[in-house]
Amino acid sequence: MLKYFNKLDLHIVDFNLALFLRSVLLLTPITLLFYQENGLTAQHLFFFQGVFYLTSILSEIPVGYLSDAISRKFLLFLSCILYFTAIVFWINFYGYYVILLGEIMFAISKVMLDNAMPGYLYDYLSKNNKQNTMVKYYGYLHFYLAFGTAIASVLGTYLYAKFGSGKLLLTEAFVMIVAAMLVGFLPTIKPTTKNNNLCFSCKVKEFILNAKSLYSNNSIKWHIIYSGLLTSISILLSVSFQPLMQNALFPIFMFGVIAFSNHGIRALAGIVASKWMRNFNIRGLVIPLYLLYILAFLCVFASIKFANVYLVTLLIILMCLIVGCQLVFTILHVSRLQEFVEMNNRGNLMSINNFISRSLAAVMLISSKLFIEKLDIMNYFVIIFVLYLIICTFIMCKVYNVKEEI
Repeated sequence: MLKYFNKLDLHIVDFNLALFLRSVLLLTPITLLFYQENGLTAQHLFFFQGVFYLTSILSEIPVGYLSDAISRKFLLFLSCILYFTAIVFWINFYGYYVILLGEIMFAISKVMLDNAMPGYLYDYLSKNNKQNTMVKYYGYLHFYLAFGTAIASVLGTYLYAKFGSGKLLLTEAFVMIVAAMLVGFLPTIKPTTKNNNLCFSCKVKEFILNAKSLYSNNSIKWHIIYSGLLTSISILLSVSFQPLMQNALFPIFMFGVIAFSNHGIRALAGIVASKWMRNFNIRGLVIPLYLLYILAFLCVFASIKFANVYLVTLLIILMCLIVGCQLVFTILHVSRLQEFVEMNNRGNLMSINNFISRSLAAVMLISSKLFIEKLDIMNYFVIIFVLYLIICTFIMCKVYNVKEEI
């Protein structure tokens, strides 16, 4: 049994536990209800989530710079502290700009987390000559992240119904402090080579050069774009769940049930990727995912049209399963990307990879406010669906034109 308690395993346990707690986002299942407490509407939910992803885009290069200039452990710590600050802000103030500023801080903290997390894990495994287990550990990490949010879905709904948003936010602030403390116990991993381009302008140029280099490589370019497109659609679907539930007059506890299902399925996707698909050729998922997302749009249309609690519940769970399949693809894709760059450039790599999904999500969500106001939510999703068919079909053809086996 002692072999399971060696230093590597203990640090991995600490890492997973810290990020598990960082993912306990108690506000997630009742975000729309919290917005409405602050005088906002479902349209504001779509719009503010668009601002969230726009902020993420604008933060990518600065955070990628920080990730390669300072330790990734410290960046993970900053992620916890910045989100803690947003929570404290929401506890003490009220209104449109309070929610907006909190979402901006949350967005930056999320970019820090997404940027540092896979790079730190790969660096740590590489230091211990276990980089070939990246898919395994990264898949399990996604399980813990999704499981943390799934637990938060049930607990957050209960706390909101029983005590209100104030006590819920206080609990979440405490959890973030504990997560930050656990990150502090992680080892600091120094770069294997000295990074001589620490000035920000140099890093911007390096980002552009790396982006050009990645996008000139057909073996990965179209997979990055395809993954980004599907991830952005997944984001849009996830944001739409709460408005769809409210439209069908769901009781409050069902918000927690749906959120738990969503993140529970994501947790299972991490297990599937880590256990059974480590050596899977990701090209084999391209056409099935394309067809599944057509089905997901049909589920949205049916949910809006019929607005029946039982039917909408089944349709949303089906959409959650589809998003889970997309997450398996993303885990395999991101794990593979780590092999293409040296340690000092992994921050830039994740920034480039995330740029596509966040850009598309920002455009779709911010534009939703205009389309929903002028038309309605059904017509908005019809427009997105038509664009998806055109763009995704083109990208899918490009993926299959790549002769190299991935």
